[in-house]
Order: sequence, then structure tokens, then C-alpha cells
Amino acid sequence: MHLLSSPAARRTISGFSLSALALALSACGGGSSPATPPAATPAAPAPAPVLANQLYTQTNETTNMVVHLVRNADGSVTLKNRVATGGAGLNGIKPGASSPAPDSLVSQHSVLVSPDHTTLFAVNGGDGSVSVFAIDQTSGDLTLKKTNRTVGATPSSLAFNNGVLYVLFQTGANQLGAYSLQADGTLAQLGVYALPVPGMTPTQIVISPDNSFVVASVGTSSNAVISFPINRDGTLSDGVTNTKDIANPFAGAYAGASVYLETDTADKALASYTFGKTGALSLINRVVAGEGAPCWMSVTPDGKFAFVGNGAGTISAFSVADDGTLALLNAKAAQEPGVLAGVNSVAADSWISADGKFLYVSYLGDDKVVAYSVAGGVLTKLNEQVIGTATKVSLMGISGI
Repeated sequence: MHLLSSPAARRTISGFSLSALALALSACGGGSSPATPPAATPAAPAPAPVLANQLYTQTNETTNMVVHLVRNADGSVTLKNRVATGGAGLNGIKPGASSPAPDSLVSQHSVLVSPDHTTLFAVNGGDGSVSVFAIDQTSGDLTLKKTNRTVGATPSSLAFNNGVLYVLFQTGANQLGAYSLQADGTLAQLGVYALPVPGMTPTQIVISPDNSFVVASVGTSSNAVISFPINRDGTLSDGVTNTKDIANPFAGAYAGASVYLETDTADKALASYTFGKTGALSLINRVVAGEGAPCWMSVTPDGKFAFVGNGAGTISAFSVADDGTLALLNAKAAQEPGVLAGVNSVAADSWISADGKFLYVSYLGDDKVVAYSVAGGVLTKLNEQVIGTATKVSLMGISGI
């Protein structure tokens, strides 16, 4: 009898059922009726592009423009395009002056990228407005959403926190304003604030690391740093005025949660302070670099190094210990010569990349942005990009992604 002729034989071959054999053949790709494949798992959505390597400055000309540069893989910069702010800059002329000169806004942070990298803000000192741009999350290109008129005179420095833009004004009765950012780019006024002493000349504002204070450097004609507590609705309470051990402060930055650094133009130095829970400052130490007009500053993301831009056209490098103690590494870590007769190059507004590898500096007297690599406190020039303003001295501000 044939091996498979009996019913029992047809059901079993050497102890295996035919159904098991068919299943085994299907698993190896054999047989005439393959098994039903498992249901396909939906593909995970492609990750959103991560926007990086963008840099922005402003011409500060009568027809003000934001200039968009691309940060290349090696840290160098290339000019990409420019977009009108819809507002007027100062064209290099300080309020009350008659001829153009570098640093007409007398400030730091006149251009600012929001922490989530979706929005760019730029001041227009000539007509008292602030422009709000959307940042394309793939290309970094800008689209103007709205140019907002403000109640202050000569907006000069910006800080952003939890949907509220804080604007510092160079002159006028109320020199600090709080504005809620709306979806269409409107800045809805929450409050305006007078500085405690009439005639103070403010130069910069910055947000404390715990988002509790707006800290104003009040500046070249006074000796004060004012810490304004931020209320839950974004408005500000009366500020704590710090004057002890402070001499002509221009720009401040944090090197950790409770260490505050301030450029000291009177002593040609950088000073460090403990920043208390009430906004009070206590001096840690002050280190003289000896370079003229130390005004602008960037701190590496790890808080270990500070780079101070000087009106003389040099950059001074400092180390910052964990307890905030400063040490001078190099009074002239970088320097650019002036290109206009009688005008210093002015190493001014600066921005350091989130990875701490690159520093970008606007040389206001030379009408250019210079890129540096950062290795500890050592700066190495990578390249420069001339911006091309009409006066060659109106350039202001820098911020990046």
C-alpha cells in the first residue's frame, strides 16, 4: 500500500501532522498558500527638521534690515539674505548727535531670537518700533509678521520670557516696557516702567536663569544694576537697585544660576557677583583687563569662560570658576583693526553657539561680522563677512541659532 494511502498515514508522517508541516513550509516561504502576514505597523512620522546654524544682525539704517547669515559646518559665516523690518533705524546717529558713529543704540541685545527659535525680534531705534518675524524652521528665513509702535523712545535692548517681550528704551520717561506676544506678531502692552532715578542711561536687559527677574544694566552715566521681579502675568514689580561695588555697568550675563557678570567700563574690567534670591548683588571679584570701553559680553554655555568686547576693537577672555571667581586669560584674545580713519573697529555685540564651539562678533566700526572658533579661552578667527551698510558704522546687534 502506498505510504499516504491510509487515512492515518495521510494525517501523520513520522509523528508530524500535515497541518504542522504546512505551517512549517509557509514559514520558510514554501507551500501554495502562504500565511497571512502580520498587520503592518504604521511608520513613525519623520522627525521635524532641527533648525540650526543661523545668525542674524541688523543694519540699523533708515530703512532698517535684518541680515540673515548661515553658519557653515566649520563655524564660518556666509551672508544669505536680508529682510526689511518695516521700521526705521538710527543710521548710526545717536540721539542728540549730528554725525554717524559706531554703537548708536548704546546697547546689547537689539536683535533677539526667542528660546524656542520660532521668532526673531528687532528694535527700530529711529521710529520707536519693534519688529516681530517668524523664523522658517527649515531654512531659517524670516517673514515679517508685524512692526509694533511702542510708547518708549529709542528702543535699544530686548529680553524674552514665557511669551512676554521686555523692551528697554534709551530715553524717555518710561524706559522699560512689558509686552505680551500675540500669534499675529502683535505686542500687547502689559506695562511700562520708569527707572528709579531720572536721567539714568540704561544699556541692556537680560532674564535671570530661573526666569524670576528682568535685570537692567543702567549704564554709562550711572552706577546701578536693577533687578525687576517678574510677576505671574509677566508684569514687573518695583526693582531692587544695586549700586554697591558697581561702576558704569554696560552689559550683564549669567555664568550659572547664581553668578552674575557685569562689564565695568569705568575700571576697564569685568566683575562677578553672587545674585541673591531677592535680586541683590554681592561682589565676588573684579579683574582689570585694561582694554578701553569693555561693554559687550558673551558667556560659554557651561559658564566657564567669558568674552568681553571692547570699544578699542579687542576681545578680552576670562575664566570663571565654579564659585564665580574671575581670572584674566588674555586681554587681547582677538583684535580687528579699524578700516575708517579715526574710527575704532569696536568689538561689540556677540553671540556664542549652543555647543560653545563658536563665537560671532559684530565689529560696529568695521561694518562686519567675524566668526571665531572657541577652545577654552582661546579664540581663532575663521572668517569675516562684510555687511555693507551705507555709513559703514550703523551695524547693531547679533543673535543666532
